[in-house]
Amino acid sequence: MKVVLDTNVLIDGIRDEHSYQKRIIDEVVAGQIEAYANKQTLQENRLIMRQLIDNPEYEQVINDFFAQVNWVVNRRQVHIVRDSEDNKILESAVEAEADFLVTNDNDLLEIGEYEGVKIVNPSQFWVNYQDEEGDDIWKKWAGFISGNK
Repeated sequence: MKVVLDTNVLIDGIRDEHSYQKRIIDEVVAGQIEAYANKQTLQENRLIMRQLIDNPEYEQVINDFFAQVNWVVNRRQVHIVRDSEDNKILESAVEAEADFLVTNDNDLLEIGEYEGVKIVNPSQFWVNYQDEEGDDIWKKWAGFISGNK
């Protein structure tokens, strides 16, 4: 599953160890979810995180997250929302052919979907992710039971 995480998701992940945001970050670090960002956004996120993080353990998690992020080059511009930074994050999601753009930004959330990218908040993403993972586990179990490993 391919995702682009808005900066607000990373920031909110700092605040609550048990949040959906932190769970998503942990899944990226574990290699279960593929995250994408353009180089500029990634650099900005690193700078913001350095300023906000005062917990060495979370700093390591975020550094591990950044190490897992795949770079994408935004080859075209979109002008869908009023904030140019929001448009850049949407551009990255489209370029990466991401399944989801995960954000708490209402302007982006109002769009719902753009060029095949579903725009959802962290809890909506997590429910969808768990459903997909649950289906996969069910399929594996059913295959095992039926002898079709």
